[in-house]
Order: sequence, then C-alpha cells, then structure tokens
Amino acid sequence: MNQIIALKGVSPGSSTAYAAPSRTQDAAITTEIRLLSACGEIRQAWTELAARAVEPNLFFEPDFALAAAQHLIAFRDVAVLLAWQGSTGSPQQRLLGLIPCFPRNRLFVPDELIGFSDPHIFNGVPLLDVTQAQAVLAAVLSLRQGWVLEGRGLVLRQIDMTSPLVAPIRRAAETLRLSTTLSPANLPLPRRHGIPAPNDIEAMQHALARRGKLELVEATSRMELRDAVEILLALEASGPKGRAGKAVLQDTREVGFLRAMTRALARSRQSRVALLTLDGRPIAGALVIGRAKDGWLYMAARDESEAPFFPGQVLLALMRQAAPERTILQPMSPTSGPDAVSFGEIRLSPRATGKPRDLAGRARAALRRSFRLPPARAAG
Repeated sequence: MNQIIALKGVSPGSSTAYAAPSRTQDAAITTEIRLLSACGEIRQAWTELAARAVEPNLFFEPDFALAAAQHLIAFRDVAVLLAWQGSTGSPQQRLLGLIPCFPRNRLFVPDELIGFSDPHIFNGVPLLDVTQAQAVLAAVLSLRQGWVLEGRGLVLRQIDMTSPLVAPIRRAAETLRLSTTLSPANLPLPRRHGIPAPNDIEAMQHALARRGKLELVEATSRMELRDAVEILLALEASGPKGRAGKAVLQDTREVGFLRAMTRALARSRQSRVALLTLDGRPIAGALVIGRAKDGWLYMAARDESEAPFFPGQVLLALMRQAAPERTILQPMSPTSGPDAVSFGEIRLSPRATGKPRDLAGRARAALRRSFRLPPARAAG
C-alpha cells in the first residue's frame, strides 16, 4: 500500500513526450500520470478508448473503475498512466492508452512498473488503442527523469495468455531491447468434493422441479436489477459467509461499491442478474457483468437449505440455456470447464548487468529517489 501512497505527491498534469514510431509527426504521444479517482473528467475519452481497445476490459472501464475508486480502499490511491495523442484541449486529442499501476523501486535489479491487480479484478489487461498499442507501450516503457515511476520494466498480472495484446507487447519489448517472460498460471485449482457433472445438474434440476415450480427469473429493467441485487446480497448474507462476518452486505464499502457498479453498468446493459426460484422463493442468484457476448460470473449465492440440490449450478445451466449465444466466463484453470479462462503474468525487463560498478550506481540512484518521494503514511 505504501508503494501506491507515494504517488500522492505527483501532480495530475505531470507529463513527458515521446515520439512514437510513425509515418507522420502527428503521431507524437504524450504520457501523463494521475490518480484513478481523478479520471472522472476524462470519462468520454476513456469510454471511446475502451470501445477501440485491442482487448476490451470491463474492469478498467469507467463504470467499474470509478465506482471502485469511490468506495474501495485498495483503489483509492491507484495511479493511472495515460497516453495521449494530439494537443492538450484540442478536439483532435485522443486517449490511446490507460494502464492502472503502482511502482516498485528495487536496489539491485531493474525498476518495474507493476500493473494494478486486485481480487475484485478478474482481468488485468490495460486498455490500449488497437492501432497504436505498440507505440503506447514504447512510450510508457521509455519514461525518464521527472517521474516517480522510473525504470523500464513492466509487469502485467492476470493476463489471458491468449490475449491479442501479447503480440504487440512482444514487439515493443523487441524494439526496446527488453526481455519478455510469460508465466502462465495454469495450475489446476483444488476441486471441491461433490460438485456435480453436467448430467447430475440436469438430474438436480428435475429433482428441484418435482418439489415445486422451478423458475429462472432475470431482471429486465433497472428497478428489477436493483431489487435482484438486494436479494442476491441477502442470500449470501444468510449463508456461511454471513455467519463468518465476510458477506458483502456486512461491509459498507463493499456493498456500496457493488450497488454503484451494477447500477452504472446497467446503463450500458453490462450487468445481468438472475435468480432461481422455487415456488416463488429465491434459492440461488448470480451476477454476471460484461457485454452481451462475454460476461464474467462476478458473484453467486444460494439458499443453504437447498445445497444438496446444487441450485447455483442449476441456475448457471438454465442461464446458458436461455441465452446460448452468451458465454459466462469464470477465472479458473483450463481444467475447470469449457468456459474457464487461464491467466498468467507478462514481465518485460531490461537485461541487467551484475558488475559491481553498475550495482553501486543503481543503489545510489535508488537512494536519491527515496529522498524525492513523500513519506508514506499508514493505510486507512
């Protein structure tokens, strides 16, 4: 946390220019750093960038990220690297890149720029313009004096190993003579005992239907979505998480974020809440966020009294049947099912030398930087 708080001394207008590789002079890219919480004023440019990004990422789009910055402590002091093209304030100015991050300064190995990751974020890929991704990466990795974020290393976490962004990352690293390491996090997750197979899910669905009227209910309006979210929160709070004091409804910041985020996403039809009812009584609920084709299962809960019938799995199966063209993604290993996504880490780093003279020089530079940084204060 202290690494992030150290950025508080950075002026939102701090910037440096980088002449991006291009056929024309108009392609010069200006980089800027500001706090995530101060990015509300660039919402329009940010939304436009998200629409033309190499890989769309809901978790770094305004509706999700600004709600998180408003309510969650972990997001409060996140820094954002912005890459602009065009004169400041001109109608032609475009946002080409947005990378939430925090720095890591180390004495005897190259400094790194760490892409922001958090349990609330399932996908850590930054937003980069599809036509300028390599130039933006080169600009960001060429930061020099005058920045708190020094060094030329970059670490991106929670990246889909099949992401279309991997190719421009490799090309940018080649151009800047950086080494690239991809580390897939594809170790199988421990399986919970008793999770039913697809045939068993169908059997459980029939078993529930014999006990009463089984119905899939999806919110179709903002008011219905708001009510469905509250039912989902109540279901979670009535189960083991509630008894352990870890339910979302028991944390004012978490519940404030979830309500704000789902309502903001509802405006662009990017939140989907479904309930499974038995004789009108909710026995399972699921929140899926994302665009129509691909959505993330963000939260799920069930009535523990119906646990032997696996109502949560039955609900997801019915949701897939109701909209077969939609995919419900889950951040798990490839062994966890057809809709699971494998993530890993991408690391770009300079080829560091181990000569004593170079190590001593890095130590002196790191010491000078430590005097420039404002003192870190305790979190909270």
